[in-house]
Amino acid sequence: MSGPRTTPKLSRPSSAPANWSRAGSGPDKAGAGTILPILADSWTILNSRAFRAADYAWLHLSSRYLAPLALFHYLLAGEKRGYRPTPFFDPDFFRARKPQAPGASAFATFLRAPHGAPACAEFDEDWFVARHPEAKAAASPWAYMTEQGIAKRLDPSPEVSLAFVAGAYRTRNKRLARSLMKIFHRRRGDGKKSCVLNRQDLEANQAAFRAAIKLRALHEGAARRPWLVFVQTNGGHPAALHAPERRYDLMLNYYHEPKEPPREAEYVFVQNGTKTTAIAELIEARPQLFDPYDYVLFLDDDIDLSAAQLADFFETMRNNSLDLAQPALAEGSYGSFLALFQKAGSPGFRRVNYVEIMMPALSRRALAASADCFRSGISGFGVDALIGATVRRLFGATVAVVDRVAARHQRAIDLEGGALYLYLSANGIDPGVEMWTILADHELEQDLRETGASGL
Repeated sequence: MSGPRTTPKLSRPSSAPANWSRAGSGPDKAGAGTILPILADSWTILNSRAFRAADYAWLHLSSRYLAPLALFHYLLAGEKRGYRPTPFFDPDFFRARKPQAPGASAFATFLRAPHGAPACAEFDEDWFVARHPEAKAAASPWAYMTEQGIAKRLDPSPEVSLAFVAGAYRTRNKRLARSLMKIFHRRRGDGKKSCVLNRQDLEANQAAFRAAIKLRALHEGAARRPWLVFVQTNGGHPAALHAPERRYDLMLNYYHEPKEPPREAEYVFVQNGTKTTAIAELIEARPQLFDPYDYVLFLDDDIDLSAAQLADFFETMRNNSLDLAQPALAEGSYGSFLALFQKAGSPGFRRVNYVEIMMPALSRRALAASADCFRSGISGFGVDALIGATVRRLFGATVAVVDRVAARHQRAIDLEGGALYLYLSANGIDPGVEMWTILADHELEQDLRETGASGL
């Protein structure tokens, strides 16, 4: 998203100023015709104080310290590329709706007569004035929105909720304008669908995602053991999970149609969604499958655990009456929270406020109590914190990370280019937006931390 850092070079004869002809007979009309409008536009923009130089430089020049160059970059290159000089002005939108002189800056043209002008798709002047009549006393309603409305979180149109944007994108007031510029820039490309601007659009994207899910059973057996391990997989999960000596039943959910017959498991499903939607769908469509089990562990397919480790883990949960737990992460694993990595000297487990969605295990009663939590999001981000809060509220401090069993998380978490996250983005789901919305809705803490004494 960064623009070029080079500044244009003006070629000139060695013996004459740049705005004079080679013959030395007077001003070069073409040169003056190019430079003078830029100078006039620069003055208009600077005098308005509407151009957000530091935010523009941060977004398009990779550093806010290049703010002194931002206006020149905008006038010479950025405006042609559709970059915004401030959140609620879109040069492409303006040019398409209002003719202007050739070579003139769209932003400068707008600033000379902003009242009623088409600033951007996200600012509806009539709607805004009807709800904020005090804006009539300003130089223009747009100026009032730009100078005061963003800080006050006044909605610029029915399609944009600044309160939602501030919460969903975790933005403080003093950074809200910058965040809006980044969001609007992302919405110009493939990110438009996932960069939602209000709760209704988020919920519509989630509903559409769920509506497209198709759950199909390839094999449904019967419960044979007291514990169940669910694996969200494309077939690449560790073969050790299928060990003949395992003391748990195995449920595989393929998110792509398997190319080969799945390895032996008590249950095999195909569901073209996410791990969270698969769990929610199975709990709703096949609740009887989970009823016989004392504990259910929901694994990602890049978690390396042996059958013996899993038996030790389930026994630790049973012997210590834990309702929600996960194995600790082994050294060298990929993870987001330090509290989940194996801790030297721990006698067996440590109590925490919640565990991560990559491998939560729930008791029968905790799973029943948390069933609705799995329907609160698509990506799983924030769902784990909600499950933890629900279990602690109902059953007390029965949430833990089990240090005596260490699992290796083998794949890096790639929030930009990972296959899962590209898939989510294409379907209008931003994991960060889901997480912050869930945390805000339920007044939950983001940090995963220890909450009490260790135990064995």
